[in-house]
Amino acid sequence: MKRQTIITIWLIMLLLGLASCKSSEQNQGGKTSVDQLQQVKLNGRNYWLALPRGYQAVNSYKLLLAFHPSGGNGKDMQSFTYFDQISNEYIVAYPDSEQVEWNEGCNCNIAHRLGADDLGFTSKVIADIQRNHKVIPSEVYAVGYSQGGLFVQNLACNLPQLFKAVAVVAAPMSIQLASSCSPSTAVSLMMVHGTDDSVLPYTGMVHHNFGLISSTDAIALMAGKNNALPYALHKTQVAPHTHLTSYHNGTQKFQLYSVQGGGHTWQFAGFDTSHRVLKFFAEVEQPELPEHSQLVTTEQGQFHVRAMGLNNPGPAVVLLAGPNYNYHSDSAWFAALQPLLAQQYRVYSIDRLGNAYSSNTEELSYRRFADDMALILKQLQENQLTLVTFSSSSISARWFYQLHQQQFDIKAMLYIDPDIPLPHSLSLYQGYPADWYLANLPALLPHLAAGNWTERTKEKLEIEYSEIKQLVAEHDVQMDWTYFEQIMQLRLLIPQQQARAIEIAGYIADLDSYAQLPMVSAVPVSIIDSDFEQQQIEQAQDEPELAEALRLWQQEGSAWSSEQALLSNGQYIALSNSDHLVPVQQPEQIKQALEWLFKELRLP
Repeated sequence: MKRQTIITIWLIMLLLGLASCKSSEQNQGGKTSVDQLQQVKLNGRNYWLALPRGYQAVNSYKLLLAFHPSGGNGKDMQSFTYFDQISNEYIVAYPDSEQVEWNEGCNCNIAHRLGADDLGFTSKVIADIQRNHKVIPSEVYAVGYSQGGLFVQNLACNLPQLFKAVAVVAAPMSIQLASSCSPSTAVSLMMVHGTDDSVLPYTGMVHHNFGLISSTDAIALMAGKNNALPYALHKTQVAPHTHLTSYHNGTQKFQLYSVQGGGHTWQFAGFDTSHRVLKFFAEVEQPELPEHSQLVTTEQGQFHVRAMGLNNPGPAVVLLAGPNYNYHSDSAWFAALQPLLAQQYRVYSIDRLGNAYSSNTEELSYRRFADDMALILKQLQENQLTLVTFSSSSISARWFYQLHQQQFDIKAMLYIDPDIPLPHSLSLYQGYPADWYLANLPALLPHLAAGNWTERTKEKLEIEYSEIKQLVAEHDVQMDWTYFEQIMQLRLLIPQQQARAIEIAGYIADLDSYAQLPMVSAVPVSIIDSDFEQQQIEQAQDEPELAEALRLWQQEGSAWSSEQALLSNGQYIALSNSDHLVPVQQPEQIKQALEWLFKELRLP
C-alpha cells in the first residue's frame, strides 16, 4: 500500500470522524465555538488560538497545543476536541500543518519530501504565545489525533524538553521513528487507541515504505526510552471496554488506554477522550497505584497503604514490613499474605516513608515510624488493632505499643522473626553493614544519587525475584505477582535507594532504643521463629568463630521469643527448614497464628 493510498483512507476516515464528532457535539449542547478562535499568522504559517473563558492578561495559564489529523486543520481539531470549552486553565493553540499532513518523523511522507519544518514551527508557536501571554513555564502540553498523534510522538522523541506531558489518540508509532527515537529528557506520554482501528491499526502494520509498530510496543518503547521501571501495571475496565497499561520512572508516566472494539475515532462510548487527556495532564505527577492501594496524607508526608477485606468485622490487622538479607523492606513481602488474610480480616499493609509509593524524607527510622503509624491509623479511622510485624519492624510495633497504647485498642501482636534486644544479637545487628552505612552515609548519598548503585540493585532484585519464585512454587503459595512486581521494582529508584541507606545507618540507634523497652505482658504476643539462621551457620563452617556467633544468635533469639510469648500468654511457633521470608514461603502459618490469637481473645 502506497503512502498516498494511506492518505486517501485517512481523509475518508477523517470526514466520517468529523461528522460523527460534530453530531455528537450538537447533541451535547453545541459546545463548538470555532467562530471564537483567533487566527494567528506566524512566519507565513497559521495557528488558531483559544483563550480560556474569563481570560485575564495578568494571570498565568497552562498551554496546550492540539494537532489535527491528515487532511484537516486547526479549526477542525477544535470542533471535536473542544479543550478550550471544558477547562479554564489552558490557553489552547490549534496549529495548521503546512502540507496535507505533519512531518511526523518517518522520513517517508509528503511533508518530509517538501521539507516542512513542523518541529521548528511548534517551537515558534510556543515562543509566540509565551511572548504575548503569561504561560506557566512548566505547564506546556501537546495532544494529537491520528496523523497528528504520529507527529506528537515525533515531538516526544525530538523536542521533549518543551513539554511536561503529551497525549496521542488513534495512532501507534512508525517503524522509522521507533528506530530513531532518542529523547534528550523524559516526558510523560498518554496513548488512547481502539483495538479495531482499521486506518492506523492498533496491532501495527508491515510495509516497506511506511510501517507501524503496535501501540502496546509503542508505549513499552517510549517507557524504556525514558528509563521507566520494567514492569507495567495492568488494569481492566478503567472505563467501559477500556484497559490500561501503565509504566513509570518515578517521575513521569507512560500510559496506554486500549479501547476494546474501538475504531479510528477521537471519541469512544463511555470514554470521553478530551476529559481523559486533561485528567492525565492534571494528574501526571501522581503515581498510578495498584489495586487496593491508596496514599494517606498526614502532616509528616504521604504513606502508601494497601487496604483489603474492608467489609470484614473485628480488629484491623496491620502488616509492617522489615528487611530481608539485602535490607529491602516494603509491602512486596505481603503480596501472598495480605490477600489470604483479607478473606477473614480487615487488613492494611503500611509502607514507611521512603518505601514503595510513600513520600521521601531524610529523617527515617523504625522508631520514627511508630509515631507515623498513629497518624495514619487515625486517618484510616481504625482504633482496634492487631499488629503483625516482620523482622526489624518489631521495633516500630514495640514503640507504637509503648507510646500509643492509650490512644488505640491494641488487642494483640504477632512477631515474625523479630529483632532480639539482647546483647549478643545486638552486637551482630549493629556490626556490618549497619556500622559501615553509618560511617559512610554522607559520601554514600550523593554516590547513590549519581546512579552508581542502580545496576547492582537491579542484579540483586533479579536474584531475589528468582528466589521468591522458587519459594512460592515449592510451597504452592498463591502470590499476587502483579502487586509484588509493582512494589519490588520501586527499589530501583534513586530516592528509595537512598532511603534504604538512611534506614540502615539509623538501625544502630533504633536497636539501642528498642533494647531499653521491657517485654510486653499486658496483651498477647505470639512469635513465629523460623530457623533461617541455620543456613548461615552451615555456610560459615570454615569460619569457626563466625559459626559459633551465629549459633549463639539463634539460641538467644529462640529463648527470648519463647519467653516473650510465655510472659504475654501468646504462642511460640518454631518453624524448621524455613526461609526468613515466612510471609512469602508460609503465609498459612501466619494465618493460623492469627486465628489462634483471635480465638484466645474471643474476637470475631
